[in-house]
Amino acid sequence: ANESGSSVKLYNGTTEIGSATVSGTSWSYTATLVDGTTYQFNSKEKDLAGNTSTATSRFAVTGDTTPPTISSVAISGATGIQNNFLNAGDNVSLTATFSENVPVSGTPQVPLVIGADNRTATYTSGNSSTQLVFQYTIQAGDTDSNGISIGANVLALNSGTIWDAAGNNATLTHSALSDNSSYMVDTTAPTASWSAATDNVGTVTGALTSGDTTDDTSLVLSGTNESGSSVKVYNGTTEINNATVTGTNWSYTASVVDGTTYQFNVKETDLAGNTSTATSNFAVTGDTTAPTANLS
Repeated sequence: ANESGSSVKLYNGTTEIGSATVSGTSWSYTATLVDGTTYQFNSKEKDLAGNTSTATSRFAVTGDTTPPTISSVAISGATGIQNNFLNAGDNVSLTATFSENVPVSGTPQVPLVIGADNRTATYTSGNSSTQLVFQYTIQAGDTDSNGISIGANVLALNSGTIWDAAGNNATLTHSALSDNSSYMVDTTAPTASWSAATDNVGTVTGALTSGDTTDDTSLVLSGTNESGSSVKVYNGTTEINNATVTGTNWSYTASVVDGTTYQFNVKETDLAGNTSTATSNFAVTGDTTAPTANLS
């Protein structure tokens, strides 16, 4: 505002830049701003008698017409990951890094490629920072043996906004991320396999049939498994111990007590943490008691 009849001049610091347009007791001026330049705007008023005011306090403004850009979109972490594998219910996080702080509204998205399927990571955090975080929860049936990838230029506003403090809309182009083997996906349980219970003691040896008796107190159990899996041995529902795994084969030496019947079975857990159902019970009864001959 100004006194009626006064004139007003505009300055950048101490440099005069022009005269304002005065209408009654109000003035206005359209200032030209250059990108990347900071201005210290102030004004002085001269009344009809020729008296000039002191300058107003300086009002600092920086020109910004450059939109934010994306320097990278990358997988930045995951919860629940095991041995570089994600399983159903695990959360994978992506981080989009911008050239400057960006306010966000709505829920922008980043599509992921998991195997042959497209999945959607949704914006979760990072408002007014240089890094925006997106998350996706792995679903049952997802699978990717090579690792999750991201296409080029796929970050989408999804009716939201990403811009800078000056109001410049972000440029959303970015490079692709190739298959990342640190984030493979496996939600399929393995199938545990039982091969044999082998008797190596006495006159009767070899592979037993479920329901047999044995005089071998250190009975060798064996089977096959997925590479990298672990195998646990059970008697019914009671866990006994871990089998020894070598490549795609497992074995376990079970202690068998005379007169006791066992219901041996195994469960297999793969690298992603998926556990199989148990194999069928293999019944074995320990028998180390010699028969008694009767003379009649």
